Amino acid sequence: MRMILSFAALFLSVVLLQFATGGVGPLDALSGFALGFDKEQIGLLGSAHFLGFFIGCWWAPRLLGTIGHSRTFAVCTALGAMGLIGTR
Repeated sequence: MRMILSFAALFLSVVLLQFATGGVGPLDALSGFALGFDKEQIGLLGSAHFLGFFIGCWWAPRLLGTIGHSRTFAVCTALGAMGLIGTR
């Protein structure tokens, strides 16, 4: 039962992460239009979003194995916050 609960928590966190990613994607394009970017630049922005997701999927397990889950969560949260603040 404990293992099922652990997997349920993991899957719920992945679902919430995907919902958040799906909500931020259109905002990238809308803010690009509002700031006067070209369509090519907005396309590169969208591609960079998924490139970053790919790099995160490759890099996160290495961090988890090296520094543990709580420090990895703190690092990823700090990087996400810096990214959001940097866009302002």
